Amino acid sequence: MLREDVERSNEWWFTGRVRSELAPPFKRYAFQRILEGLEERQILLVTGPRRVGKTTLLYQVIERLLERVPPNRILYFSFDESPVSPRDVLDFYERRVLMKPFEEVDRAYIFFDEIQYAENWPSILKRFYDLYPNLRFLVTGSSSLLLSKEALERLAGRFFTLRLRPLTFREFLELKGVKVYGIDIFSRRMEAYFHEYLKRSGFPEIVHWESEARVAEYIKNSVVDRVALRDIPAVFKTRDMALMDNLIKLILSSPGSIININSLSRIWGGNRIIISNYLKYLEISLIVKSLSNLRPSFLSSSRKLKKYYPVTTSLIYAYCRQIFESRFGMVLETYAVNALDAEYYYRDRRNEINIILKDGELLPIEVKETVSEEEVKKFLRMMKYFNVKRGIIISLNQEMKRGDVQVMPAYQIEFLQNITP
Repeated sequence: MLREDVERSNEWWFTGRVRSELAPPFKRYAFQRILEGLEERQILLVTGPRRVGKTTLLYQVIERLLERVPPNRILYFSFDESPVSPRDVLDFYERRVLMKPFEEVDRAYIFFDEIQYAENWPSILKRFYDLYPNLRFLVTGSSSLLLSKEALERLAGRFFTLRLRPLTFREFLELKGVKVYGIDIFSRRMEAYFHEYLKRSGFPEIVHWESEARVAEYIKNSVVDRVALRDIPAVFKTRDMALMDNLIKLILSSPGSIININSLSRIWGGNRIIISNYLKYLEISLIVKSLSNLRPSFLSSSRKLKKYYPVTTSLIYAYCRQIFESRFGMVLETYAVNALDAEYYYRDRRNEINIILKDGELLPIEVKETVSEEEVKKFLRMMKYFNVKRGIIISLNQEMKRGDVQVMPAYQIEFLQNITP
């Protein structure tokens, strides 16, 4: 059984190539970084949500390696559906494929996909890493579980990580064949592409799909349900699927809302600690993202009253199309939070700012579908209150500059380099 699984996963041992459907020509921006990282001694851990293209990237890297590496020096195995041990896979590979001890091989490349399902994987990788400096490991996982406390302790000093985020707007344009530098980033045409992107954001496989119902079904079944009904229960032994479903629907229907765990506990009648843990599991599994409220001193943040967002806007469209269309400002805010990899917002009794970027200095960012002159003046007053020299308001399609406030369309975020504090 193990032999069949391993050989079926490594057809290039027999054909000398990777099938084109496994390694399509379009490559995500992370491809080159992975190639470079693979030549380093350390284990490369690639994390990212489900269906964002991690497995495809592995096949593309293997395809490139085959240009200069003998096929039998490349091993791929996915633990997504196979409950075998990485040790058994490596032992089989050494004895039956290489047919010589690892120490006698100049270099071999080991690709382990969805390794979080393998028991005791950090200890096994540590052992082989320490014993065989000639092996190069690239492992992937669909959650931040790869960076669990156990993994960090076992593999200390032996790994570096690369986070593969959902498909960006720039990548979306390239995948559709739109030359990024051949189109005016301030044009209505760009706005139309951006609106289409927001419905299909994050997942390369659905970019060209025309059926919106099919897109929604894919996101529900292959992304959200897969995580909520399989990944999280398998790892965290969760049992209250109704609570998990309620939390997902709450976040997707009200992105950017502050979640008060005590209030939810009273309303739903659930245990406060369990609700808190389930929110943490969703975030670890890279389905949602949270922002913390910066304290008035701006030196620390509060763990209470976090804001929660989907990791990509297409989740809103798949679950809550009416919200997507009627409250588009929420959609733009969700996009901005993820595109800027934001960590903080600010709220007190008098003021609230959607996003605070913090890198030594502070950069306040507000997100609104439409921006009036009065709203710009209000934002300027808040900037004065916070004693910051610059602020940004992100809109759907408006662009202007008023004093130290820059108003810009959301679809320009990924093309401009000056959105830093």
